Amino acid sequence: MTGAPDIRTTLRPGDLGRLIQLHGEGYEGETSHFGLTFEAHVARTVAEFILDNDANGRVWLAENGADLVGCAAMVDRGDKGQLRWVIVSPQARGAGLGGRLVHAAMDYAATQSAWGEVFLETTDGLAVSMEIYRKLGFEIAAEKWEDLWEDQIQKVIIMAKKLR
Repeated sequence: MTGAPDIRTTLRPGDLGRLIQLHGEGYEGETSHFGLTFEAHVARTVAEFILDNDANGRVWLAENGADLVGCAAMVDRGDKGQLRWVIVSPQARGAGLGGRLVHAAMDYAATQSAWGEVFLETTDGLAVSMEIYRKLGFEIAAEKWEDLWEDQIQKVIIMAKKLR
């Protein structure tokens, strides 16, 4: 990848499908094999963000030319924000883009909302993501084992950070 990606927050037609595709392809690699069930889950949550939540919150899309190479979102959950859809494409990893996206989302939560807390859900085995979240002050609030993608039992980790 050449140059730093451009980051925008205005959604355009086609962006939701590209966000879903990025998750489907990005998590089907050497460290995880979440499969079509995971991609369908992401599609459902993205649709709910638009249809049921009136897109309350913000989405950050990182593009290198015409390619979507990363994203993150902060979704309004009433008195809390939820950090969602954090991913960087394999070819864009290692340059700090994930940190930039998450920092932008956290800055938004701290300055543009009345939320007292932000939370996220992740799964065990995503060490780089966990490191970013811990550096930002997120702490593990709960852990549970669930039957998730492609009949895989995985540890679901819920992390939270107080804003005020």
